[in-house]
Amino acid sequence: MIKNSYPLENTSKKLKSSVYITTFSTKTPIVNHVSELVKSETINTFICSTTLNTFTKSLSDSNTFSLKKSLHSYCPNIYFNNHDACNSLKHLYNDINKTQIKNNSSIILVISDNIFTSKKVKSEIAFFEKIQTLAIEKSLTINVLIYGRDIHLIKKMISQHPNLCVGYSSLQSIDKKTFLYHVYYWGLNTGMRGDSETYLTLNDDQSLTPQSKMGNAQTASPLNIDDESTIYISHTAIEKNQKTSDAMICSSNNDSLEKSLTTISRATIVLSCSTKNEVRLLGISIYKLRKTFGHHIKIIIREMQPCLRYSDEMYLLQSGINLIIHFGTRFSSMLSSIEILRGQILTRALPSSTEELLNFHSQTEKIKGYTTNDRFIDYTSESLVHLDISQTEFALIKLELLPNISPEAYLNMCQIQREGDVMTVCTSAIYLFLQGVRMTDLPVALRNIFTLPIRDIFSSQTSFTTVGSIERELPNITQHAVIIENKSAPEEGLTRSSEDYSAPVILAKHKPLDF
Repeated sequence: MIKNSYPLENTSKKLKSSVYITTFSTKTPIVNHVSELVKSETINTFICSTTLNTFTKSLSDSNTFSLKKSLHSYCPNIYFNNHDACNSLKHLYNDINKTQIKNNSSIILVISDNIFTSKKVKSEIAFFEKIQTLAIEKSLTINVLIYGRDIHLIKKMISQHPNLCVGYSSLQSIDKKTFLYHVYYWGLNTGMRGDSETYLTLNDDQSLTPQSKMGNAQTASPLNIDDESTIYISHTAIEKNQKTSDAMICSSNNDSLEKSLTTISRATIVLSCSTKNEVRLLGISIYKLRKTFGHHIKIIIREMQPCLRYSDEMYLLQSGINLIIHFGTRFSSMLSSIEILRGQILTRALPSSTEELLNFHSQTEKIKGYTTNDRFIDYTSESLVHLDISQTEFALIKLELLPNISPEAYLNMCQIQREGDVMTVCTSAIYLFLQGVRMTDLPVALRNIFTLPIRDIFSSQTSFTTVGSIERELPNITQHAVIIENKSAPEEGLTRSSEDYSAPVILAKHKPLDF
């Protein structure tokens, strides 16, 4: 642990009658943060919006033990929610009112991001106003810790209503061991602390250590050459018979292009990608180029065949690219994009090492289609750990069945094509787990999976897009499990076509209206 100072804040100088908000992109750093707060401040009360089991479910045993030990040693009043079904801001504030909070003390309030939705902004603002009033009435210092993938909703709300708290900061994970701590504003008894950023390293004992300024900064180019207009491009990123400009320096392939780069400062590098198998090594090459030549160069990937999935794009983004030119984009349009990038600097933080970079690379399992209830739960739980680290969007879809159609019959209508996407059947619903899918693409994905429109064959649709919401829903699959007989069940891990069934299934068909 750091001596004489704590990296996130100077806790000895916090103001009374004030609210401080810190958002966390992952749950793990909260354990260290809570442990330090209860030791350094007079924390009288700890309140968590979820159940103890839900909060500690994705934590390691050592982190869970450390959290419990710190709370029981330093905090006299500890409260967790009794049931996740009561997880709302209204219930939370009512529970806070019922607790006996000591005047002139500090409290910790841990909230999951799934309470906050973009449709209830007024109620969320009202919640923080009530918390602020409570802090003033009882002279409290309230530490609000919010964690999850959707903390951007909270950031947006606080940026539009900065008067809701006297201090706001965020801790964003760069990789497993590196975090970016951003203080937007932080009120102290010595004055207001302004905008600042600090890179932190997570040690083996779960403590956070500030990195040196040399380690924090993006690597600068060793040269200062005016090569802004120069484009280094691989021949594999150019179509046949395509003419190139005089500003382009061509190499036979990506490898030879990378080896030829020795003295560049602000130039543009265009690499090709034609198959999914190239993505992993391509990301490592990009990362090394970025580390070697700094943040002024522009690195572009040109997709020559439709091969990049959303998860691949996120991996390449973490490796340090500026832009992906998707398949089908004209060569002239790519040149226009290069013109737009000129003069720009990449400010995105990079992983600390190639090993940490590879944590963002999603190795899709060789499984797709129908699987049993137990295997579906195990596979989903295992995938969530990696997807959360790689910062890739995912979704668990619950489709309520119509009463006049048997669960087995729905297998006839499902055609999963992508590897890594699985489904299972329960007594009253079908569950789909789609990894590497944007929320905006869900309607298209479902249309590609089912042969008939969703609204015609299901009574309702529910999407779960956060780790917490999926972890709470998975036990419902076990409670409503279905054992499909071998004669009608498809081979596990495979999608079944309608020709595989001997018994015909009568389904509704669209017919034109007769006027």
